Amino acid sequence: MQTITTKAHLTLFLYYTLSLFNGVLIYGCMEGERKALLDFKEGLKDPSRRLSSWIGQDCCIWRGVQCDNQTGHVVQLDLGNKMPLHDMFGYGPHALPLEGEISSALLGLKHLQYLDLSMNFFGGIQIPAFFGSLQQLHYLDLSCAGFSGLVPHQLGNLSGLQHLDLSNPFYLPWNKLYIVGSHWLSNLLSLQYLNLNFVDLSKAPDWLESLNTLPLISEINLSNCTLELPLSLVHVNFTKLHFLDLSSNNVHSVVPPWLFELRSLESLDLSVNAFKELVPSAIGNLTSLRVLDLANNGVLEGGVPLSLGNLCMLNILDLSENKYLHGGLNELGEVFSGCMKDSLETLSWVFSELTGTFPDWLGNLKSLKMLNLYYNSFSGPVPEFQLPSLKKLDISRNTLSGIIPKHFGKLFPDLVFLDLSWNNLTGVLTEDHFAHLRNLEHLGLASNEFHFDVGSEWVPPLNLKKFLVASIELGPKFPVWLQKLGKLTHLHMSNASISDELPDWVWNFSLNTQFFDLSYNDIKGKLPTSLEHLNLIYIDLSGNHLEGSIPKFSAKLQDLLLLSNNITGSIPTALCELVNLKVLDLSKNQITGEIPDCWDNSFHSKLFAMDLSSNNLSGKIPTSICSQPLTYLHLGNNNLSGELPLSLRNCKTLTTLDLGQNKISGNIPIWLAENILNLQTLRLRSNMLDGEIPSNLGSLISLRVIDFANNHLSGTIPSSLGNLSATKVAHTIFDNKKVALMAYDKISMGFIDNNELLYMVSSKLLLGYMDNIKVNLKGRNVQYDKLLPLLIFIDLSSNELSGEIPEELVNLLYLQSLNLSRNHLTGRIPENINMLRWLESLDLSMNNFSGAIPSTMTMLSLLSHLNLSYNNFIGRIPYGGQLLALPDPSIYFGNYDLCGFPLDKKCEASQHANKNEGLFKEDENDSETTSFYLSMVLGFISGCWIIWATLLLNNKWRFSLFNFVDDMCAVIYFFYGRKIRNYRNKSFG
Repeated sequence: MQTITTKAHLTLFLYYTLSLFNGVLIYGCMEGERKALLDFKEGLKDPSRRLSSWIGQDCCIWRGVQCDNQTGHVVQLDLGNKMPLHDMFGYGPHALPLEGEISSALLGLKHLQYLDLSMNFFGGIQIPAFFGSLQQLHYLDLSCAGFSGLVPHQLGNLSGLQHLDLSNPFYLPWNKLYIVGSHWLSNLLSLQYLNLNFVDLSKAPDWLESLNTLPLISEINLSNCTLELPLSLVHVNFTKLHFLDLSSNNVHSVVPPWLFELRSLESLDLSVNAFKELVPSAIGNLTSLRVLDLANNGVLEGGVPLSLGNLCMLNILDLSENKYLHGGLNELGEVFSGCMKDSLETLSWVFSELTGTFPDWLGNLKSLKMLNLYYNSFSGPVPEFQLPSLKKLDISRNTLSGIIPKHFGKLFPDLVFLDLSWNNLTGVLTEDHFAHLRNLEHLGLASNEFHFDVGSEWVPPLNLKKFLVASIELGPKFPVWLQKLGKLTHLHMSNASISDELPDWVWNFSLNTQFFDLSYNDIKGKLPTSLEHLNLIYIDLSGNHLEGSIPKFSAKLQDLLLLSNNITGSIPTALCELVNLKVLDLSKNQITGEIPDCWDNSFHSKLFAMDLSSNNLSGKIPTSICSQPLTYLHLGNNNLSGELPLSLRNCKTLTTLDLGQNKISGNIPIWLAENILNLQTLRLRSNMLDGEIPSNLGSLISLRVIDFANNHLSGTIPSSLGNLSATKVAHTIFDNKKVALMAYDKISMGFIDNNELLYMVSSKLLLGYMDNIKVNLKGRNVQYDKLLPLLIFIDLSSNELSGEIPEELVNLLYLQSLNLSRNHLTGRIPENINMLRWLESLDLSMNNFSGAIPSTMTMLSLLSHLNLSYNNFIGRIPYGGQLLALPDPSIYFGNYDLCGFPLDKKCEASQHANKNEGLFKEDENDSETTSFYLSMVLGFISGCWIIWATLLLNNKWRFSLFNFVDDMCAVIYFFYGRKIRNYRNKSFG
């Protein structure tokens, strides 16, 4: 027994001896590698505590760390912030990214084979060059991790690397990687997968030659790389290349011939370029091709070539955004009559301005499973050809008309996805239309002129998960057959003409409900006290007559929109506990009490839009409200009091701050402009604010809307407001719909199982929160929402401001509305006010302005609202130009020394002699004067007709035309300036 014990002790001693590393006894992993990991962790910021498990002796059980089972060495470090694709758009729970520095302590992991730092945020630092010393690396993923600058050539030392991903799926300012010279890529002889999407290759002209030397490369992604595509390649060595993405590089050449020597190629993406002769006959050489994406290549000369029909292996054809067919598709029947009619499974041709009716040859594509033709201009009836294999049909957003045939379901019996939304379809939908669509999961009928006529006993397609019937007539009764859809996850019945009581069963018929929209109906009833049993992500009950208090919701809720109802009670603190909440809109209700001060209770702060306006809220603005990453904050039209809290300076991400129509007092603090640097809309009207307007507001480069009307502000108008950069450039509206739908189409190539993802990416952008603001424009209240990005507006009316109009304000070239009325302002209107060429509304009434009205005001060609009443202006009202289109005499009331059109008071001879009027004296005997006036009038009339005729013909010319006319006016004004001055001196002595 003693011998056995001795042997056991000896064995244990030898085991521990062999486990020594650097003279330290370890358990589970090497001590040197454990220390290297801890040193690496020291340089990181971990807001989600993802590395909280990095404690204790055994580093092999730490999160993201994997060791070799036999040697104990760390071989894998996976710290990628993994999330579903839809979470990139901000919809879904996921960990916050790692930040900070990347320590060279990683060099202590000499056996590391796998390193993933993707989807984190390292603040724009350069990719560490020492990564090239991790000689054992097989896998390196640094995608979307906030790296910037030059990609280090030292990565070329990783000869065993098989997978390299440096991509970034978005245009992010902190992720601007670029490569100078690509010779080092040729050293990666083991590389099989390369993703350099959004990495600038403009300074690496030899990229193709370098990649051509890689014998094992199977997939290359070079989208958005600003690359030049060589037309020739001496020897094509891509023998194993299956996937090639060259999209979004703005290539204007012909398609390089070497592409058609890639015999093993299965997927080719040439979308978003400007290729000439995009599909030559040589494309028939790609006998293994399954996916061909030619989307958004502008005009394809000669149309779709017949050689496409020879691609017998082609499964997916995407021709989206190729706007070259100004007729229909009928002439392309021969293209799709070859082998492709037997192999093609997905045809996507969206955003392409295709017109005409659906051609008969589509019925020949018997293998077709997905047909995407949305966002075109197809007219006529819905197709009646029979496609027995079709599972997805999306012909939404066209101009289809007529009725849907009752035998529609027999034509496409296997349909899983059907979307006919946003057309001009009419008629009554009965049970017969849906009789054979038993597999249907997605049904989109929104925004047509349908009327549902089904009995209460009707059994709808029971597999239905998404039912999108907004803006069609379902009412007036609440459809009782909905409760049979137990699998329903998305219900969108907005504006469906329902005027009924909300039934109790609506909250229980489908526990899978995630998206629930009954907005803008005439639904009555009381909200339940709790909806925690539902896994709601999005709920919109806006624009109804619902009563009761705000219910409790599950922690999954992201969007809560209850605006424009009759909701009472107070705001429950339970809302602060919804850790995934992104949008909270309770505006236009009868909610009372104070705003709860509990917003810092949420660890995962995600709330970016809060609208509590138009209620009966009182008290002060809570200090914790800026614990959330708010972008839009609307608290206007309440009874809030107190001063602007210092905590507001923590709302650094705000673009809209609306506190108007409250009882807020004190000064407008200077820290507002020092801390909220991205502010675009600042609305503080109708409060009790006093003091001066901070001069540093002019430093805000994005500020476009300033509304301080009806306060007690004093002092002068800061000249620095003339520095507002956002008012000096033209703005366009970012088309979220188009981008969302294109993303929808791209992802749908993965097939119908991605419905959840598709809906989150596309519809969520369409249905989510849209910022809005109400302004007093041209004397009336106007609500801006979709057009808010175009609004450039300043209202300082009804205050106690003094001094003159700063000359610098005329630098705000795109200012649309300026209201300085009801103040104590003095001085003259700036002579060069004509520089405000986009000005539509100008109100200077009820001040102490003096002097002549400058004649340059006649050049404000867009001015449609003007009020100069009750000032001290003198002399003749300028006659001509745009002022002729404003004949209302009340514009000038209360200026007793003004004369001329449109006032009844005629100008006396003494008034003609006033040199400050900037006008000519009439002289009927002077032929030069008569000719001058006549030429000006005829020129004005001709110019107006040219402008309006042009605008009627083509809206895209609007900005260019107005800029041209404005420049010409300036030239003419300068050219005749000397003659005008000489003539005035001669006439008036």
